[in-house]
Amino acid sequence: MGIGEGRSGDLTVMAGDDGSVSVDVGSRFVAVGEDDLERLLDNLAADGGTLTLVGGEGRADDGDDAPYRESDPGMNAAGWVQAMAEQRGIRVRREV
Repeated sequence: MGIGEGRSGDLTVMAGDDGSVSVDVGSRFVAVGEDDLERLLDNLAADGGTLTLVGGEGRADDGDDAPYRESDPGMNAAGWVQAMAEQRGIRVRREV
């Protein structure tokens, strides 16, 4: 069974600072591609589970510079995961 075929009630996904997306497989986070993530989210939606999204907070802003939101890969990855989950009706819980 591949990572995209697993079934469970909840899923934890981490958006890395470099824009990568990884899922918690119990003992560690494993990077996943778009197809695997879509399958996991489809399964999660079918099971009525909750997605916990970790990371993607963006860089610290001291107020001197313009916000980095548009160019921050971690924030973009987190927004992409959240949008895909919400499109499927999955409840998303954010953790820092």
